[in-house]
Amino acid sequence: MRTCVLVIVLATACGGHVNGGAGAGGGDGGTTLPCDQSNDTCPTGTYCMPDGLCDGIGCKMDSECGSGNSCCDHQCVDEDNDPDHCGGCGIGCGSGDSCCSGACTMLNTLSDCGACGNTCASGDFCDGTSCNSPTYPNFCANNQVYVIYDDITPDDHAADVMASTIAANCPPTVTVTTASQTDPTLVDQTTGQPLAGGGVTYVLGGGPFPNLPLRWLERTDAVTKIYFSAPDGVNFDWMNRMGDTVATMPGSSCSVHADQFISELVTDPMSGTLSLVGYGACSGGQGTLAAAWYYANVMLPNAAMYPDSWYIVSWLDSDNDSTPSAGDTFTILAHGL
Repeated sequence: MRTCVLVIVLATACGGHVNGGAGAGGGDGGTTLPCDQSNDTCPTGTYCMPDGLCDGIGCKMDSECGSGNSCCDHQCVDEDNDPDHCGGCGIGCGSGDSCCSGACTMLNTLSDCGACGNTCASGDFCDGTSCNSPTYPNFCANNQVYVIYDDITPDDHAADVMASTIAANCPPTVTVTTASQTDPTLVDQTTGQPLAGGGVTYVLGGGPFPNLPLRWLERTDAVTKIYFSAPDGVNFDWMNRMGDTVATMPGSSCSVHADQFISELVTDPMSGTLSLVGYGACSGGQGTLAAAWYYANVMLPNAAMYPDSWYIVSWLDSDNDSTPSAGDTFTILAHGL
């Protein structure tokens, strides 16, 4: 009978520590080289552990990581794109923010719409995912709508009417909330600028004098494509930014049975807030209410038929009931992008 003998030979180097490869020093991939944590000279890819050995696996300094990366807690992180370490160790982005080129960034802005660096074209708005032109087929793209009151009763009533068919014509993700232009989180109380930003639409009823956001858009920042003008107090003109008159109405034609109104979608270029504007040329509020009724009952339900961003419409109270309705005559006088 043959007997087999197993001989185990243990080799040690003089000095007592073995410079092992992966698996040495406890099987964690480090080495058993001695080290000092106050002056870590462990090989690249390892670091000194409290046991005094180079048996920690990871980085010690930024230079061990690739370009644009930092060494954070012995892990290489992408400081340009990692929201947990955006711009360096210990700098984390808030909920919903992304890391764009080392800066915490919201992805619902005109410069970073849905993705870092996705910039919307001039005049477009960001719905939080993609850029859209401010045209009527795109009205439902934003999920949050604020009906902004200017505390003028006819204007507030018109704004409510404009928003009254949103639930019936937009997806259920679109929510409608009423608010006042005195809310400093929504409207800059000095300039009137809309502040809500991407993914938000304001509904504005009334002219640019009592309505602060509309004053900002039409008068101060001059970003509406069309503005109202009555320099002589005799004729009411709708002007484009080149100074051309696109429609006009003699003031003597104003009555509770006749008016002209504008309906326009416009993006604030600073905050990215989209606004729906509707108001009449004549005083008294009937034209503003006609603008609201026409938008809610004609334009929004048939948005595909209104591909532009602004419309000037003539209203005639054909059924003579002094109230805008389906029995009246609405004639588009001018429109454009």
